[in-house]
Amino acid sequence: MKRPFHALAATALLALIAALPAPARGAEPAMRGKANPAAVVERGQVRFTVLTPRIIRMEWSPDGHFVDAPSQVFIDREQPVPAFTTSTRDGTLHIDTDSLSLAYKLGSGRFAADNLTIRSRGFKTAFDWHPGLPEPENLKGTARTLDRYDGDVQPDTGKQLDLGQGLLSRQGWHLIDDSASFLFDDSAWRWVEKRSCADCQDLYFLGYGHRYEEILGDFAKVAGREPMPPRYAFGYWWSRYWNYSDSEIRELVEDFKRYGIPLDVLVVDMDWHRTDDLDWNPKYAKQDAFGQLVGWTGYTWNRSLFPDPAKFLQWLHSQQLKVTLNLHPASGVSPDEARYPAFARAMGVHDGKAIGIETADKRFMTSLFDTVLDPLHAEGVNFWWLDWQQWPDSKQLPGLSNTWWLNYVFYTRMQDADRERALIYHRWGGLGNHRYQVGFSGDSVISWRSLAYQPYFTATASNVLYGYWSHDIGGHMFADGTPEDQRHIDPELYVRWMQFGAFSPILRTHSSKEAGLRKEPWRFAPADFAALRQIVDLRYALAPYIYTASRQAYDTGISLLRPLYYAWPDQAKAYDAGNEYMFGDDLLVAPVTRPMQDGVANVSTWLPPGRWYDRNRGDVLEGGRTITRDYTLDEVPVFVRAGAVVPMNPPAVKKLQGWDDHAVVLRQFPGGSAHTRLYADAGDSEGYRRGEYAFTAIDGQRDTHAATLSVGARQGQYPGMPQDMQYTVELPDAALPESVTVNGKPYTRSDDAQPGHWQYDGDTLTARIVVPARRADQPLKVAVQFAGDAPDVAGLRYRMKRTTTAVEWLKYHWNSPAPLPDDVSLAAQLGRLIDYRPEQLPALVKAFDARLGKLPSEVDQTHADAQTKAQFARMMKAISAK
Repeated sequence: MKRPFHALAATALLALIAALPAPARGAEPAMRGKANPAAVVERGQVRFTVLTPRIIRMEWSPDGHFVDAPSQVFIDREQPVPAFTTSTRDGTLHIDTDSLSLAYKLGSGRFAADNLTIRSRGFKTAFDWHPGLPEPENLKGTARTLDRYDGDVQPDTGKQLDLGQGLLSRQGWHLIDDSASFLFDDSAWRWVEKRSCADCQDLYFLGYGHRYEEILGDFAKVAGREPMPPRYAFGYWWSRYWNYSDSEIRELVEDFKRYGIPLDVLVVDMDWHRTDDLDWNPKYAKQDAFGQLVGWTGYTWNRSLFPDPAKFLQWLHSQQLKVTLNLHPASGVSPDEARYPAFARAMGVHDGKAIGIETADKRFMTSLFDTVLDPLHAEGVNFWWLDWQQWPDSKQLPGLSNTWWLNYVFYTRMQDADRERALIYHRWGGLGNHRYQVGFSGDSVISWRSLAYQPYFTATASNVLYGYWSHDIGGHMFADGTPEDQRHIDPELYVRWMQFGAFSPILRTHSSKEAGLRKEPWRFAPADFAALRQIVDLRYALAPYIYTASRQAYDTGISLLRPLYYAWPDQAKAYDAGNEYMFGDDLLVAPVTRPMQDGVANVSTWLPPGRWYDRNRGDVLEGGRTITRDYTLDEVPVFVRAGAVVPMNPPAVKKLQGWDDHAVVLRQFPGGSAHTRLYADAGDSEGYRRGEYAFTAIDGQRDTHAATLSVGARQGQYPGMPQDMQYTVELPDAALPESVTVNGKPYTRSDDAQPGHWQYDGDTLTARIVVPARRADQPLKVAVQFAGDAPDVAGLRYRMKRTTTAVEWLKYHWNSPAPLPDDVSLAAQLGRLIDYRPEQLPALVKAFDARLGKLPSEVDQTHADAQTKAQFARMMKAISAK
């Protein structure tokens, strides 16, 4: 069962989005607290609002006064009125939608087990709910932070991480008690306020059976959409807690260019500001007037490290880098801050004393932005990294989470600036915080256990729509007590963590201030460096696919990275595959999270029903089963829906900021058909919320005999949109085409991949059709026919790669001046032989397969030592057994 955009659903969705009113500047979009009166059923002390067929709001008020203001969680109750009926029988009110049947005994007071029930209608997973019913099969949500956790365990206390309750349950329902949440006022920059009734009940019942995707979409309608990060946020972020200087950062950026590593975001940790008297040793640490450790909070540049901040930021922008700075705002603003005089005047303070922070004080927060933060933003700081780790709740409004509220304040203030798309990164503050990306998961312990936990942690966060966790890739710090001789990065662990990072929402490396924690890719051995650069390049290649999935998350509530049970809710194994997840609609990822043995890591992967293409081996597999395959250091267990078309960037793209999106690679995988869409917008504005975007429909069919790919006329408009598009169609693991036509015009082969021709790449067994740039409002159809006697190349690429590896190993263990046997040398060069003579593909493949069986015996007849012969024979046997 595939759940990408279908044609009719896509049309209806676009119409719905277009009908939504444009958001007010400086406010969260669609913050409309009052529901359509036609959706409301009011009877004395109770009020029921049918928000969707699957969500009913239930209020009880002793005086019959109800809340219409938006709450922290539910900001848009003005939804299209779903079909429902009401009736009263024997003093009981009945409300029925096509999914739920509610019954409440009128005049019986507060909602309780004896006066309120909701039953399912038409769901395969039936339920009969009443208040107080436990929910043991909840599928979890997420946690505020992974600070100091080794996997899901806090080593200091042994405490297991609590992911709380998510919106989804295998029981088919979930209840949200919104009674104690705060409300928003109706000011221009909406602010928090307490509810007037402490005894009132404000409950939201979500009933959905196993229709998980539908209820996430419903929740997104009433609780706010999952906003898109700017396009550059999907590139590589470099971060390290280190007292970098201006010169050192410039050298770092030049090294990224020198070694060919793409980079889009530079994170500068807290040493950008003055950290005088900061000390980690409790014996020497000082506290300020507010009981906070001195040195953590700061807003004034350290001029010994950054003599001219404006020129430093200007230079970074000239390198097409976005910049974020770390903030620990707990101590407010002290008199030694450069902007203290302006801030004090704005606050009406004249005694020259430090001014403590109160996040719920609108005057404080407005003044902080006006006089302190906005000038830094104008200087060139693109967005803020909030690092609040202090007291949990507001002192002015007890019960208001400082984390939650700071996320709201910083994100919506950035929206108010209206210069660029809003972005922050901070910790999870609770339900409703999905509207303020990106999440910073904190300081996790460097271990295989931490890596193994993060895929599950990230996937379950989508159960509360928190789809953009950013982890400290590679881990933040060593476990307490780690011996000095072990306080260094394990290259294998780091490569595997980076591979997970590339298939995560945000790819950001980070580490604590420790000299041995050096994660620059070029500091590793050649094989590790090659694997690191390869995975970052793959991340940039996948950017169009990822960005399209981000738009899908905004439209539907289905996050980029999500558990398998969304699409396969009735498959028990989908709930057990905690290390696996879907990355967009078409990629299933099962990261390697354990060390290799004998040069490979064995990973068991449950493949859901359907057909799946193994990205590493190039073969198509039937799903509905668990398979075990081995992976070398540079391989990631990724399975693609058979027949999928994945839009990608050409290799030349090394920046996502200012991305020239007129050139796209459409990679069409074997084994089936596909319908998908390619999304594009301006990349760094809020216009995507207001209809400033474009979609291009793509349909394809590929089997062993032929491939067809249709690209529809682009629909939509956005500022700076290119009028022409240049498409390159790639068919990996394909036989040599017999014919290629584009819009009916025959294309001929060209070994240098000239536009208007096709090329065959022997190393990757890829047929590549390069279509010249053409108007994007014109449809395109590519048709490829393969020869009837074409060789079966499924799995051939795997055998080629492993054979090359075995021959390279043999050369380094060859203790003779004599050359290797001819068949051995030739077996390692099949890709090159095909490049030279693509038309001889059938004969070359046949000769290669014949050689493989002979290689061990040919080596056995040489003067190589017995140990070398035996190991080479084992390597070749492993290849032939796959």
